This record gives sequence, structure tokens and C-alpha cells, in this order.
Amino acid sequence: MADGLPTKISLTVVTRERKILDVEVDEVVLPGYEGELGILPGHTPLLAMLRIGELRYRAGNTVERLVISWGFAEVLPDRVIVLAERGIRAEEIDPAAAERERAEAERELAYLSSHDPEFAVVEGRLEESVAMINLHRTP
Repeated sequence: MADGLPTKISLTVVTRERKILDVEVDEVVLPGYEGELGILPGHTPLLAMLRIGELRYRAGNTVERLVISWGFAEVLPDRVIVLAERGIRAEEIDPAAAERERAEAERELAYLSSHDPEFAVVEGRLEESVAMINLHRTP
């Protein structure tokens, strides 16, 4: 650290129920509300809203993935703290259950108006199940 910039990022991901991750990494990619956010050591501090999607992180040559559902991220030069509504690690995903959830949510959406208060809830379930399916399919 000759120039004072950090060389690693401390990544912490928590939900109301549990701490999902607490690791040192080289890079983080967050599912930002407006698109993906790539974070490297020394990143400018920021607060970001997160959407349902895939959070990726790299330590050396190893890339790990998990699905998060909504939340916020605090980014500092040497750490990223993610507060998510829900987080699911790749090894916790049951592909068959995710596929069933996707099909059920699609059926429910077919009968709901976009103005129905339940529409956003069901749409969120659909997005989360699709993210889990995609994460499981990605090598």
C-alpha cells in the first residue's frame, strides 16, 4: 500500500435474519437500482439502492455469486456493507423450487392488474426466482 490506497475490500452482507458474508475480496459487483455497480479497492464512498439480482465478488481467481433482494450498500474505499431484505447463497438454491416459484408467480401475474397492490409483491417473487434460476445455471 505504497500510495495509501487499499488493496482489498472487506465485504459484509447482512439481512434481518443473518449475516450472509464477511470476507476479504478483490472486487464486488452489486445489482444497483439503476444497473450494475463495479467496486474495486479505493472506490469513492457512496450509498446505493439495490434491486433484486446477482451480487458477485472475486477473491483472486475465484468468483462467487449470491442473489439479493432489495436493499442498500455503503461503499467505502476499503469496505462494502450490504443490507439486504433477503440473501440466498448459490449452495442454498433449490433449482426445482425456484422454477416452481417462477411458474406460480407468472400465473398469478396473469390475473393481476398493474395497479393492484399485490402486483409488485408477485413481480418481486418472479424476479427473485428468475435470479435464482440464472445464478444456478451460471457456472
